Amino acid sequence: MRNNIDYDRAEFEKCARGERYDASFRGREELVARALMLCQEYNQTPAGDKKRREELIRELFGRVGKNPDVEPNVFCGFGFNIEAGDNFFANNGCNFMDPAKITFGDNVFIGPDCGFYTAHHPISYKLRNQFYEWAYPITVGDNVWFGGGCRVVPGVTIGSNVVIGAGSVVTHDIPDNCVAAGNPCRVIRYIDEDGNEIKGQTEKERCMNYGKNVWIFADGDMPPQGNEEPFGHEALTITNCTDTEAVVRVTVLFTDREPEQCVLRVGARRVNCFRLDYPIGDAGYQIPKGQYSLVLESNVPIVSVLGRLDRRENFAYYEMDGFYM
Repeated sequence: MRNNIDYDRAEFEKCARGERYDASFRGREELVARALMLCQEYNQTPAGDKKRREELIRELFGRVGKNPDVEPNVFCGFGFNIEAGDNFFANNGCNFMDPAKITFGDNVFIGPDCGFYTAHHPISYKLRNQFYEWAYPITVGDNVWFGGGCRVVPGVTIGSNVVIGAGSVVTHDIPDNCVAAGNPCRVIRYIDEDGNEIKGQTEKERCMNYGKNVWIFADGDMPPQGNEEPFGHEALTITNCTDTEAVVRVTVLFTDREPEQCVLRVGARRVNCFRLDYPIGDAGYQIPKGQYSLVLESNVPIVSVLGRLDRRENFAYYEMDGFYM
């Protein structure tokens, strides 16, 4: 059991919150070794010994519903971050990289050689070589079928009654009731409960899409320079229209120093305005004076605005251009 392993829970909790964490934290090798040993035993257990195979899967995964069926050559990073509902089936050669949660609903069928990856590594090789990384959860609804060779990247949510075509690379959220395929994976058609195509149905007609998961604001200056004090301040407004709390990792980029990070949280169907000349986020981070840019990465789609209250003569509050992906 992992509870018997001495590992750095504080560092692992950073991972669970979507914050940057040190992937070489104390006890990580022991946690990974535990998962590897369980995978090896499972993969070598005779196919006819269904009782032992189910015992091992229940020990490996964090939660499993009724009637699990996982074919051999399964691999997990930690195992205990994987949760599956009733009638879960994974064909041979599947890979579950689970520093963050991977959650499957009921009646999920996964074809051979599929991968679900929650780990996200820095673009900067300097940070990457220091073994820093992030992790974002993957969530899959009920009655979902993945064709062979699919790949699902960090932070993706897939709805219910969905078919993902073979070989797809799922880089963005997929809504309910559809067939989706491709690289990047996109909706091909919408379907009803019997699998029949819904003619003329478009994603816009089915639901509104609120915001994007990545926002970039490339022009910030702390504090705004003016004729006399107070200079004013900048404010970041984040709107979350989803039913899930938004966990927003903010990377602050500078001209003359290494990037810094903090995490902001906005409740479900809430809006928060963060005044940037004050401490913000879980750890009370404060942006230092000087020129900077912001990169926002959220677990759910958000709408974000960066603006400046400038008290110089003939100036007021105005928005600064942002970009989204």
